Amino acid sequence: MGLMSWLKERLTGDSENELVVSEEENSLSGLNLKQVIDAHAGWKTRLENTLLGVSMEQLEVSVVAQDSVCTLGQWLYGVGKQQFGHLPEYEELRKTHASFHLSAGQVLVEHRNGQTAKAMALLKGEFRNLSDLIQLDLVKLFVAAKR
Repeated sequence: MGLMSWLKERLTGDSENELVVSEEENSLSGLNLKQVIDAHAGWKTRLENTLLGVSMEQLEVSVVAQDSVCTLGQWLYGVGKQQFGHLPEYEELRKTHASFHLSAGQVLVEHRNGQTAKAMALLKGEFRNLSDLIQLDLVKLFVAAKR
């Protein structure tokens, strides 16, 4: 399934299909689309495991909440901004990505404050929505940049 087909299906609510793209579609100025999507999707599992107490990983709020630390964040504030900062799709993705990391940080804060049920609700609500939106915004940027 190509990038545009996947995007159209996601926008119409069919979020079950996995993104499968060609090598040509998968890279944008050094950023690997599939790896970045998988990494951000993996945050749900990492946070959920922390909330459930089954993770040995020590996630620090001050690191998780920063949108410039992960691979996508470094790209967004470096090469991505230089080459695509003029595109509205870039700014959409940057804002969504920042909100995603703030939401992840908030999940951890609630958990550390003993509000695990509230943290889980955030994880399954706002955080999940932002995670889905990052995927869509990434694909939109890739499509716009390759036009």
